[in-house]
Amino acid sequence: MKTLVLVDDHVMFREGMSLLLRQRLPELRVLEAGSLHLALRLLERQRQPVDLVMLDLELRDSRGLATLDRLRGDWPRLPVLVVSGSLDESLAGEALRRGASCFLSKSVGSDRLIETLRRTLLVDAGEAPERAEPLSDRQQEVLGLLLEGKSNKLICRELDLSEATVKSHLQAIFRKLEVSSRTQAVLAAVRLGLSPDGSGGPR
Repeated sequence: MKTLVLVDDHVMFREGMSLLLRQRLPELRVLEAGSLHLALRLLERQRQPVDLVMLDLELRDSRGLATLDRLRGDWPRLPVLVVSGSLDESLAGEALRRGASCFLSKSVGSDRLIETLRRTLLVDAGEAPERAEPLSDRQQEVLGLLLEGKSNKLICRELDLSEATVKSHLQAIFRKLEVSSRTQAVLAAVRLGLSPDGSGGPR
């Protein structure tokens, strides 16, 4: 049985999420913490290893990416799935660069959430993720800048490409990664082990 620590200071959200996880993933042991301080104490007291932390970035005792930094600083090898009310792609990219295993918006549906959890737990357990259709060198460059949170205009400027060409590359990337948005592409890239500079993953 795997263990997940759910860290969120909104009681209704935390209790609802915990109930959902126990119903949909009965093989998962779910522990709860309402603050970063309580989460760190909970982790210290666990006799059984924790497999994943599901972390809200906006807690009553810690705000923003500093929350992730503190947790990663104390537990650098512990996989962290960041959940946020924000759909900001640059925030997602920065969280991933700072060591988050995955970034998920609170607006996603339950099926997507459960699928992401299953994939994250499998990957962090050492099982190989699915391989996507290979990206071209230029597509990897575009994806690398996307992972850095760059807008289409900035990608155009850095790669000296027209906006139409960048949009064409993004559409090809979405198709190959089997996603439909920039945020989903970021998550898929991380799942496949692609780094912000476009290296790693399928070629």
